Amino acid sequence: MERTSGSQIFPLGSKLPTFQLMNVDGSTIGSDYFQGGKAYLVAFLCNHCPYVKGSEEMLIAIVNKFAADGLKTVTINSNDALKYPDDSFDKMQEKSREMSLPYPYLYDESQAVARKFDAACTPEFFLFDSGHTLVYHGTINDSPRDPTKVTKDYLSQAIMAVIEGQLPNPQFVHPLGCSIKWR
Repeated sequence: MERTSGSQIFPLGSKLPTFQLMNVDGSTIGSDYFQGGKAYLVAFLCNHCPYVKGSEEMLIAIVNKFAADGLKTVTINSNDALKYPDDSFDKMQEKSREMSLPYPYLYDESQAVARKFDAACTPEFFLFDSGHTLVYHGTINDSPRDPTKVTKDYLSQAIMAVIEGQLPNPQFVHPLGCSIKWR
């Protein structure tokens, strides 16, 4: 079933689920990380997906741009690392170091957090307002695999609206990427 307006299980207006996951630095980070900000971004990523690889530099720039305005971000890898060794915790740590990621990169080994969000692909973005309400769900831009073809930056527009106390328009843009690799 193709999504046309977001998830039926986790629709717009849903509250931020509680979770706690291991960060690449060995610490445990959870939903309580999102205290005191104006906008909260949860992004499902991985290491091997070409759509993630094509959009991660833009994500880093967006996070760096909006962090001072109150954006708090975590990224989560929920892929099955047994079938996809490039998505192992060790490889996540390598990627974090090599790319100097400006956000926590969390490992959802049990895939329970991805199921709470009804996440389907990588990259997939969930943006919450200061009341922890889901106000944007979707893709980062109109060409996540090829950054040279980006003409629309949906995620920046959504973050800017939330920081300004408004609802994003649009609130849903179909995620573009690889499927989450389920067990």
